Amino acid sequence: MNYWHIQLHPDNRLSIVDLISILNTKKVIGLGEEWNDRNNNPVLDPQYFKKDMRIGDVVMVRDTVTPVALVKIESDAFIEKNIDEDFDWFKLRRKVSVLNFFEDSDKNTLDEILKKYGNKHIQAPGTLTFCQGDNATNKFIKVWHKKSIYKNIMESLKLSQERQDQIKLLWTKFKSDTKKGEEKYRTDEIAKLLNDWDIYRVKIINDTLTLEDFTNILNNPTATMPGGYLCNFLERTTKTVFGSSKPGNAENFEVKLNNDNDTYFIKSEKNHKATKVEAETYFNTNIKVLLKKIIEEKDPLKKIEIIDTANYSAKQILMKVAVLEHVSSFLSIYSTDVLNSLYEEFIEGDATGNLDKSHQIMTVSKKLLEIQEDNKYELTLLAWFLWQYSTANAIADKDNPNVIMYGPPGTGKTYAVINSLDFVCQGDSSRFEILQFHPSFTYEDFIEGIKPKGVSKDGNIRFELVNGVFKNFCIKAKKNPNKEYYFVVDEINRANLSSVFGETLSLLERDYRHDVSIADNTKNIIRTQYSSLIDELISENPLKKDLAYAIDNNVVKFGVPSNVFFIGMMNDVDKSIDAFDLALRRRFKWIRKDCDYDVVEEETKFKNKEDFNNIVYYKKACERLNNYISYDLGLGKSYEFGHSFFMKMKDIAKRKEITQNNMEVLFNLYLRPTLKEYLRAVFAESELDNKLNDALANFKAAIN
Repeated sequence: MNYWHIQLHPDNRLSIVDLISILNTKKVIGLGEEWNDRNNNPVLDPQYFKKDMRIGDVVMVRDTVTPVALVKIESDAFIEKNIDEDFDWFKLRRKVSVLNFFEDSDKNTLDEILKKYGNKHIQAPGTLTFCQGDNATNKFIKVWHKKSIYKNIMESLKLSQERQDQIKLLWTKFKSDTKKGEEKYRTDEIAKLLNDWDIYRVKIINDTLTLEDFTNILNNPTATMPGGYLCNFLERTTKTVFGSSKPGNAENFEVKLNNDNDTYFIKSEKNHKATKVEAETYFNTNIKVLLKKIIEEKDPLKKIEIIDTANYSAKQILMKVAVLEHVSSFLSIYSTDVLNSLYEEFIEGDATGNLDKSHQIMTVSKKLLEIQEDNKYELTLLAWFLWQYSTANAIADKDNPNVIMYGPPGTGKTYAVINSLDFVCQGDSSRFEILQFHPSFTYEDFIEGIKPKGVSKDGNIRFELVNGVFKNFCIKAKKNPNKEYYFVVDEINRANLSSVFGETLSLLERDYRHDVSIADNTKNIIRTQYSSLIDELISENPLKKDLAYAIDNNVVKFGVPSNVFFIGMMNDVDKSIDAFDLALRRRFKWIRKDCDYDVVEEETKFKNKEDFNNIVYYKKACERLNNYISYDLGLGKSYEFGHSFFMKMKDIAKRKEITQNNMEVLFNLYLRPTLKEYLRAVFAESELDNKLNDALANFKAAIN
């Protein structure tokens, strides 16, 4: 998107009232087809208007030095012959939508920017001007555009009315499912953390925040501030209700106390062993100034600009500061992927930065879900709700209705899917089916077939044609075209999939789904190997129509409804993806789930949900063990352990400090037997104990 400014006057100047009327009634901007400058050379503005301006560009319409309106380009250039010489005089035009008309509040913004740049008025010369470079006019247009977005934010909502209603129902159920005890805990925790934050903000404003207050080691006697020190407070202490804002690496805090408790790391200077004096100089000159600037700025839009343009690696941490300062303005979500997903679904906009997207999503969500500005409990709960909403939607969508989640055992594949489906289906378990494949699972179990159905009076086995579990599920989904249904298969790789699906495999593809939103639609339904038999059964007994998915001209057919999502899960240690035939593989979106070490850190708790003192080192130990398995032993990532294995530590450790003895117990009880089986396929029996002992040593090495 580009920015421009234009003057719509002919030789005889129009009034501002006429300019506004042209924009309101004709919804166009334009200029003459051609004219010459004072040196009798052709002016290039018409060429810029036709060739360089693009649909989606934003243009300020001005009356010489007075802004009139902000518009968005909606069409290519065209010639209009039916004009009024005294009104819409210009033949060369583009259609526009009006974003905003210049008001008193916008004048205050303009005056502020002009003063900052030392100007008395905006740029006036020229009919059409492309905005480039840093000047007062360009700055004002961009700021005005940003303000216009928020003023008209609900008009940018992409969600259909049906989707809005679904989200409202999900939100209502999400709130009702939150236990009363948890509501009190969250409310108390919010108040406590904001009070703790106020201790830091007062120090920042008063310029009394020290280097020890910013970066420290938790067990140090000088780590006396809430959470020990500011970096830990923002990253970990506040995550209980304000979300996890991990910087990726502690070095991204820009200044960090090293483990020797004496020297410092200064990132921008690439100084790994800086003295305290050097660290204090950098901290006072750069970080403390930035934090104060963020806190003192009260306008959320200006705060966004400060953070977006800051020369600071851990932007998630600065976003957390913005959240603590403006609980009602920013979502406590810091993941780029989640914010992108929510923004893409919710808003028709052009925000690029994470904090800008967070602000816009929060703004529309408050209005959509009717959350009050002062309800800090619901405002923080909203972020958890939208996180779960985004995560649930990411599993399967209309563009990718078939998904397989794969990875090592214990990575939460089944847990993630079931939790997500319970959420998106609002607890309606009839909308999803979960089963587990096994080697003897057949087409007859899945689609349809002849199966034994008891014993007759004369003692013979009685056979009947019955529908399989997937066909029955498709019939149910077809009857409810306005709802989404989810068919889930655990351990999908244990069955012969080509045989189980048979001729119905092609119907899984998105383009070959049966569109059940169209009444009596007969496209993308086919005959199966048992269709003829069902035809005969129905002709003999009309009640047997229940066996048919669809009847087209008295002929039984089958299809996979467009409102069915197919989700498979597999441990690829059991069977490689390569074992799937290509015809099957290309019909699925593949999502890999590996060990999530953040989950290990966040969910492995001591009694009363307290953190272990050395949980960070335990997290590193888990990562160290998996790297040893994958790389040193050469088994690959499929043989790593998932986070659920490591989270068992909470049932083993009896003190707030995880010990090497605790780790040895965990390893011997839960990890050694499985790893031994993996190693048997690669190493001789005589080598196994040595390899296992090496693995244990690597695991314990991260804990002193």
